[in-house]
Amino acid sequence: MIVGALGVILMPNTINSVMSLLLSMLALAGIYVLMGAHVVALFQIIIYIGAVLVLFIYVIMLLNLKGQRLKLPREASTYIISGFSLGLLVVVVWLFWQSLWGTTFTGDAANLKVSATVHQLAVDLFSQHILIFELTSILLLVAAIGAIILSKK
Repeated sequence: MIVGALGVILMPNTINSVMSLLLSMLALAGIYVLMGAHVVALFQIIIYIGAVLVLFIYVIMLLNLKGQRLKLPREASTYIISGFSLGLLVVVVWLFWQSLWGTTFTGDAANLKVSATVHQLAVDLFSQHILIFELTSILLLVAAIGAIILSKK
């Protein structure tokens, strides 16, 4: 997952960067499967990989981004933002390290209560949230048709 995330940032070609994002999202779905959250992994694959990445590729095709080189500005604000970002990264890594080694688990895993099953989640999605679900699918369809029409011009 980290290799894919680094590929998103470091690849000069935008299509290769999107493919690295695909690798990173697939690795995240794999982590969800290893944690036992199969529904979340399925949503990760369907929604993020199936929809969001396709929209990223449409935007890249529409903007015709063919390996344009990025020129980084050499201003003081660039160095200030870089230092702030590095400090934020150090804080996040430190918090992760503390949460990893400072957490102790007590009790039995068998005592955990599952709040929703896949069937309950599906009933909720297709009964109470059906309008949002359908509007999202129509929005993605319109975006795909618009990208096809614009790319033919």
